Amino acid sequence: MALQQVLHQLELATQGQGFTRLDRQINQWLRGTGLWQGMLHLTCLHTSCSLTINENADPRVLNDLADWMADIVPEFRRYSHDDEGADDMPAHIRTALTAQSLSLSVDAGQLVLGTWQAVYLWEHRRRPHQRRVLCHLLGEPAAIETTSKTLNQQIQARHDPEAWAADGGIETEVDLLVDQLHDLADT
Repeated sequence: MALQQVLHQLELATQGQGFTRLDRQINQWLRGTGLWQGMLHLTCLHTSCSLTINENADPRVLNDLADWMADIVPEFRRYSHDDEGADDMPAHIRTALTAQSLSLSVDAGQLVLGTWQAVYLWEHRRRPHQRRVLCHLLGEPAAIETTSKTLNQQIQARHDPEAWAADGGIETEVDLLVDQLHDLADT
């Protein structure tokens, strides 16, 4: 099957310094692309925030990262580039020390991440900002067999062989259709 590509921009508002989780929003978008397997490249389109993959369970990890970064790149030092405030140049340095892009595998129409991993935009400025992240997906749609198998699993999960009893023992057209779909799913 031929590779396909899709470009998309995530638009998000940050609350100021800190982490904004992206993987849920990215997975929702991925499901709508129709691509099943491939590579997703994320690019942060700003110079004062960055991207990271990190802990998704214990918020203290993110707090410790932020504290560590504040120690490494303090705001109280004198910087010549200070036109936009005391947090401006430190934000640029923090961005340079972290990542502006990430490449992530996609399988079954979603990001492949470890159990405790999440994708974050790391805002380095104190005040809230509107941010953009470019998503460039290169991949393949699901094979028809995979799509059919998934559909069959969904049909079987919803099939209730005793549904006719709830209708007083009278099979309706919907019951007959569901039975036919169930029979197809078994093949």
